[in-house]
This record gives sequence, C-alpha cells and structure tokens, in this order.
Amino acid sequence: MIQMTLDDVYHLIEQRKDYSIKLLSEFLKIPSVAAKGMGSTEAIEFLSKSFEEAGFSCFIGETAGNPVFCAEMDVGAEKTLLFYDHYDVQPEEPVELWDSPPFKPTIRDEKIFARGVSDNKGDIICRLEAIKAYNKVFGKPPVNIKFVIEGEEEIGSINLKEFIDKNKEFITDADLCIWESGSRDVEGIQSVYLGVKGILYLHLRTETIGRDTHSGSTQFVDNAAYEMSWALSALKNRKDKILVPGFYDNIPEPSLEDMKNIENFNLKEDLFKQNFGIDKFRLNLEGLEMKTKYFLEPTCNICGLWSGYQGPGSKTVTPKEAFAKIDFRLVPGQEPVDLLQKIRKFWDENNFEHIEITEWDGYPAAKTSINNTFAQKVIESIKDVENKEPDIWPLVGGSGPMYLFEGVPCVSIGCGHSNSNTHAPNENIFIDDFVIGMKIIANLIHRF
Repeated sequence: MIQMTLDDVYHLIEQRKDYSIKLLSEFLKIPSVAAKGMGSTEAIEFLSKSFEEAGFSCFIGETAGNPVFCAEMDVGAEKTLLFYDHYDVQPEEPVELWDSPPFKPTIRDEKIFARGVSDNKGDIICRLEAIKAYNKVFGKPPVNIKFVIEGEEEIGSINLKEFIDKNKEFITDADLCIWESGSRDVEGIQSVYLGVKGILYLHLRTETIGRDTHSGSTQFVDNAAYEMSWALSALKNRKDKILVPGFYDNIPEPSLEDMKNIENFNLKEDLFKQNFGIDKFRLNLEGLEMKTKYFLEPTCNICGLWSGYQGPGSKTVTPKEAFAKIDFRLVPGQEPVDLLQKIRKFWDENNFEHIEITEWDGYPAAKTSINNTFAQKVIESIKDVENKEPDIWPLVGGSGPMYLFEGVPCVSIGCGHSNSNTHAPNENIFIDDFVIGMKIIANLIHRF
C-alpha cells in the first residue's frame, strides 16, 4: 500500500490551482455589498453549492438582516476546527480609480484583482480548496470542520450576535477558530494576529442656530462648526491622552507575557514609514514606547468632519449645523457602553450638551494567548510550509466581532499582502500567496 503524505496534498493543490482560481473568480463576480443590500442571495447560493459538493452539511442561519451561512464536516473526531469568514464586501466606489471592473476578476502581474478578493472571499476559497485537496488524498480530515460565514461584517456584524445567541453550541465546541483574513508584510512574511481591538463608533450632529447666517453677524450666534470642533478637541490632547474621566479605568496592567511579546515583536518601523510616506512617527515615537502605545493603549480618531459651505469660490457664512464621525479603538478591559456613557457625561458637564450622538455601535476587544496550544499549531504550520518564522501580533489595531466567540481561541491568518488595497480600488492578492495559503491550511488540518 502506498503511504500518502502532505507532499501529495501540496502537489494536488498545485495541480488544481487553475480550478481553484476559476472557483474564486465565480465568487468574486457576485457583488455582495451589504452596505447596498446587494448580492446576499446569490452569495448564499454559491456557497451552498460549493460546500455541499465538497461533502459539507450546510444550513442557513436567518437573522434580522443578511443570513449567516454555516457548513459542517463531522467525522467523529475529538477536535473541531472552526473557520469564521464573511461573504459581504466593501462598496466598490470610486469605480473610476479601478484599472479593471471591480466585479470582473482580472489576472495581471501574477495577481488576482477584484473587490473582496483579499477581504475575504480569497480566504474562503483558499480554505475550502485546501480541505478538498486534503480529503482527496487522505479520504477525510482528522478533525471536525465548521464554517461560519456571515454577510454583514463590512457594516459592523450587526446581526451576528443574534445568530450566535441562537446557535451557541455550534461555536463553543470548537477548539480553535481561524479568523477571517490576514496578510503578509512588504518582505513577504506571514502575519499571525492573536487578537483584535474593540471599537466604539459615534455619529455626531449639532445645530446651533435656526439657519445659516451672514458671517458679519458671527459674533452674535454660536457657530456650529466651531462648537463641533471644540467638542472634539476636548476629547484628547495633542499627546494622545484621552481626557474623558474614567476612560482608562478598567484597563488591566499588562502581564509579563504581554510585555515579553511586545518587547520581542519586530514592528519594522522603517517599512511602516515607507508605507505611510513619512520620515518620522507622531510624537517622535520609536522602539518599545511605540510598540507599547500601539498594543496597549486605546485611540481616539476623527473619521469625518463637515459643516458649512464646501463649493467653489467664497461664501461668507456662519453654518447652523455640523456633523462628525469618530471612532475609539479599545483594548481589553474596556466596554463600549460604559465609555459611551462617560463621553456623554463629559460633554454635558463641559457645555457640549448640544452635541447629539445620533447613532453608535461598537464591541469589546478579544485576544488569544501566544502560549495557547492551538495557536502554536498555526505558527508551526506556517513555519513548516514556508521554512521561516511568521510575525506574531499580540493584538492588531483593527476590530472585529471576535468577542462573540467566547471561550474559543481565535487566530487570524490569510492570503493578502501589504499592498492588497483592501477596502480600496484595485484590491488584489498574489496567486502564489493564495496557493501557499492552501498548503498552510492543509498542514494545520493534518497537525490536529
């Protein structure tokens, strides 16, 4: 009898590369843009057909919004590997900045270009095709496999909690969750993300006078643009210290493990500067101080700010209303509702009670220990396939609903790269990264 090995799986992955790209291309043609209410039905139909053909049992979790697609391959194993992904993508605008149509997948320069290829349809097909190749060689996986693929991640996963509350057991009996996506840095080193920051996002409005008025009378009325600007500037000082009382109260002291991971982490500052097009970082940050700030501190950021006349030429007007959108990235220990109440109280006590919070959303941070047995298996799989160490991020600056997967260690890897243009025109992945990603997933399945 011929003894099959992982090398046979890798060889089959290479053989099936063109088919895998074709399957991915079919998926990428579906404009499943949650923000526009488009494409969820077609995406669910595609996923159902693709996963059923691969031997999965599928079910659809209905929610108040887009449904959640679920698939399971139960082989009676002791361990279960869960994948969390999303089938919705960002809006394609501005379309005029794309070099090829966003929903017409195009290959050039050894890359696949299309909206959603990096975030996160490429990873979905990468994982599915790895499982198919593994099963073709070995007959079945040595671990139970589940997928949870939601359709509203790009609009804040607003109904995922509803689904998980109804299907808790489907999530909690997993031993590891591979999170939606990830990438490589400019040197081609795979990043492993062990957690995500939380987020609090606020939509703001103020109206100070009954109508826009001539700026010659500005000394008699409250200028909405100034009022909004003052309210925002009151939130933090120029050294990034957030001034809302109690904002830092519930943040625990970093553990020895946290500090060791941070000290050992190579942030590659020169590559960051090159990517941002800058000569130095804010506040002249560098070294351990910069890493500590990035991994352990929350942020306060203005995402958008608008008021008054914005057309061509001059118009001397005092605006009656102003708008802003701001976000806070949160670290473990912080809760969005608690911080929302503290911000509201702070503004009310400082004569900014006229600032309306018209809409908000958010969720807490979540992270997995680097010493977790299953997290280590992911790291070992990458090293085995690529013969080099990955970069291990204790916590990434972005956010996601990882906190909902309570009790399940989550690790994020994926087939994107440093210039994938995620959320931007000409989103892309390298074909080679797509193929290597399949080999890593196959190796991880075998390692379980």
